[in-house]
Amino acid sequence: YVDRRYEQLNMPLNHNPSSLGTASRPRQRRPSRWKGWVISILIFSFIVICAKPPPSDELSASTTSISLSSSTSKKKALAAGEVLVKCDFLTPFDDENNESSAKGTLLIIVHRSLAPLASNAFLDMVRNHHFDHIYLFRVVQGFIVQWGIESPKPVGEDNHKIKFPKVGIDPPPANNNGDTRRSNVRGTLNFAGGNSATGQVYINRGNNSRLDKDSGSLPFATLDEQSMAIVDSVYSYKEGMGQVQAVKKGDEEVKRLFPRMSRIEKCWIEDGLKYDIE
Repeated sequence: YVDRRYEQLNMPLNHNPSSLGTASRPRQRRPSRWKGWVISILIFSFIVICAKPPPSDELSASTTSISLSSSTSKKKALAAGEVLVKCDFLTPFDDENNESSAKGTLLIIVHRSLAPLASNAFLDMVRNHHFDHIYLFRVVQGFIVQWGIESPKPVGEDNHKIKFPKVGIDPPPANNNGDTRRSNVRGTLNFAGGNSATGQVYINRGNNSRLDKDSGSLPFATLDEQSMAIVDSVYSYKEGMGQVQAVKKGDEEVKRLFPRMSRIEKCWIEDGLKYDIE
């Protein structure tokens, strides 16, 4: 009886009790528990070794790569609510036709989220090619550069002038916290007199923040310093010499009287942006 009880305690779990005492089946022994613990420890150690983090130099290189990639993408992206307009710019009749002649591409960032009424009016003019083949008829050193009066189109082109509505005035920012994008400082752009119906805009060449107090005079767009370097190179004729009349008559009159007057050849909304401009 003692021997059979001892055997029953040490038999495997799937052992059939009815076969106890049968000589044809040898007695099976349970493996020692310490072997299972050893195997478990070995497997756990292997997992820990394989899962260790990369060396610090590899981690540093990986982090640097991610940082540089993010930095590059931020430089190329506009903020939400901003639209990029480009304008090709030259001085077509300058006899010197050298490096001193104003030319290049202006980059205008329209802040539609800050001033939606004026911004949308300006973008509508760009889409309708209002600023194509437009002369800079008013250029005042340290003050402004102004354009928007249409000249007769070359023979064969549509000379129909589009009338633009006068939009409402975007309210001034409640608290600008030092943000000068809606102040008449160097590099900002606004409608002349704050009236979109004229189709005329100006760029501040200097700090003209005194204009901020006038109704509708808060800018809605900005230019970068590279674009402002082009604006600074525009030749300045003395005001009141008949520039407006010459521009209204067309290219030949401008060439005869103001050969160093600069002109915007074409403006367009830059393609490939992530922001909806419709």
